[in-house]
Amino acid sequence: MSSDPSTWAELKASLANWLNRDDLSATEIPEAIALAERRFQRTIFSPEREVTADLVVDAEAVALPADLWGVKALHLATDPKAVLEPMTLAELRNTFSGNATGRPQNYAISGETILFGPAPDAAYTGRLTYIRTIAALGESQASNWLIDDHPDVYLYGALHELHLLLHDVEKAALFDGRLRQAAEEVNASGLRRRQGGSPIRIRPPSFA
Repeated sequence: MSSDPSTWAELKASLANWLNRDDLSATEIPEAIALAERRFQRTIFSPEREVTADLVVDAEAVALPADLWGVKALHLATDPKAVLEPMTLAELRNTFSGNATGRPQNYAISGETILFGPAPDAAYTGRLTYIRTIAALGESQASNWLIDDHPDVYLYGALHELHLLLHDVEKAALFDGRLRQAAEEVNASGLRRRQGGSPIRIRPPSFA
């Protein structure tokens, strides 16, 4: 292709060109893309994945956003702002009795829900900062921020999976290395953007 792929259809065509083979079925390239995306969820952590959403905290258990991958921070929009501290589910159960109510102080994640301790005594607005999943490409999702900004990540990830499928260990290792380097660069550039381009300062310890 004359330009970087920016959609699911263009990515499939680009992968077919890179492979230049006619013995692949119509399902193998989409499957390789999907496998690569599962790896991206575990390795790509740039600022684009961080979002903030409001939660209505009016029960002990509240549903989490459908695209949540991991929680970064949670506070109640009270005056003053009340930051909730994470606990394991066991710690939450042991700390707060079943009938305890009040302004939530802690939370724990259980499956697709977030549990609060103590259970809220009123409806609060919670501000949840979380890492979202990367939207998977497909018929109903032509593009996402990752392929828009880093098409090479998609190419290397899918080519790695396709060469594993073709039992070409040498080329699979080649594209695995390229993917690892690209992912490191994406994460590093995201860290630089978050820090405003300033170097990290190591502060000496302070002794009272």
